Amino acid sequence: MDGGLQSASSGARRLRGALRGRPMTIAARLLCILAALVAAPVLPADPEFDAAPAHIWPMARGCPSGSGRSALVLRLPLAEAWHREFDKTAFGAVPVIADGMLYVGDLDGTFHALALDDGATRWTFRTEQGGFPSAAALSSDPAHRLVIVGDDTGIVRAFDRGSGAPVWEYVTEGEISGGPTIIAGPTGDRVLVGSQDASLSCLALADGELIWKHSIADQIRCSPTVARGAAGDRVFIAGCDGRLHVIDADTGKEAATVPIDGPTGTTPAASADRVFFGTEGGAFFAIDFVQAAVAWRAQAAAGQSYRSSAALAGDLAIVGSRGKAVEAFALADGGKRWRRPMRGRVDAAPVIVNAARGTEDPRPAAVVADAAGKVAIIDAATGETLWEFDAGGGFGAGAAAAAGRIVIASDDGTVWCFAEEHGR
Repeated sequence: MDGGLQSASSGARRLRGALRGRPMTIAARLLCILAALVAAPVLPADPEFDAAPAHIWPMARGCPSGSGRSALVLRLPLAEAWHREFDKTAFGAVPVIADGMLYVGDLDGTFHALALDDGATRWTFRTEQGGFPSAAALSSDPAHRLVIVGDDTGIVRAFDRGSGAPVWEYVTEGEISGGPTIIAGPTGDRVLVGSQDASLSCLALADGELIWKHSIADQIRCSPTVARGAAGDRVFIAGCDGRLHVIDADTGKEAATVPIDGPTGTTPAASADRVFFGTEGGAFFAIDFVQAAVAWRAQAAAGQSYRSSAALAGDLAIVGSRGKAVEAFALADGGKRWRRPMRGRVDAAPVIVNAARGTEDPRPAAVVADAAGKVAIIDAATGETLWEFDAGGGFGAGAAAAAGRIVIASDDGTVWCFAEEHGR
């Protein structure tokens, strides 16, 4: 592995070791301190890398690191702000939100741009060739205000966010099952998108031109996620080939792979020098990507696979299970902190917000949803229910949290929007 990706803690250990023993000159001590700082990872300059700001939800997991975390603060209870039913279709994607608009594609070929305040249609794009199973991504570049989405025929499209005018297309050879991720690059923003043709493509945001492509041995169904380090950004793909792939974001070259003993389509969540995700085989992993090794592994009961991506809240990873539950694992060692039963399987990925009832202080809470149509907000520390709603139709994709709203789309073709009860 690239030595530049060593952790800050290992740099601190080297510093302490250097200061033990014989007396050192001031100059020597300063050299040790500088060496430790150079070896430590570069901290993100932009907090939006690890959590979505309160006013937007710009990609499937909210931010490039895939944490599923929002800075949004909600005062409970919530109430339905509106819902909108779309005939003869279903939704399987997370909505994305910015500037008073939400964007979500359905499984029958229509991509919808709706007003956040009332659900009214602002524009649509229709294709007869396929549907939109994955979330879109919204660019923050003021010169390129785009919404980018892939479909199940392998086409990635960019539209003007305001008008819906097509801007560019990029064609892959397989379904786009995971939403794109947008990151900064040396010469402008880039779009990372995986395909079931077993490739990860890095595209220029402005025009969709291919910068690099990285291929693995089997399908890619997850969204790419990214961690920052002294050696540069690292991209993570948990593949159907039973491996976690660690890829240099600038060049597309593989930095490491780690066997995970089975396929997965879930999106890794990155924190410090680890990524967290579950597999079809019912294993939940923490991978140390600096050491290219499994840090810990927690095994679910037989038949309880993970198709939900994890969300990170404090010292916990929170994830939905096909065993009809939401579970919380300690980031440090994989110990199970709690398990909250649900009525249906939980393929929808949790989203972390800050929530409070009455006059309580806000605390981290997870927005969860299941295949039986239940939407709930639960205490991230304990799994206690803080608020819940029965929607009827089931949910295969998680919510978006932004601008005082929780928005989620169901498999019966309904988009739901919830807001604070006292604010309506």
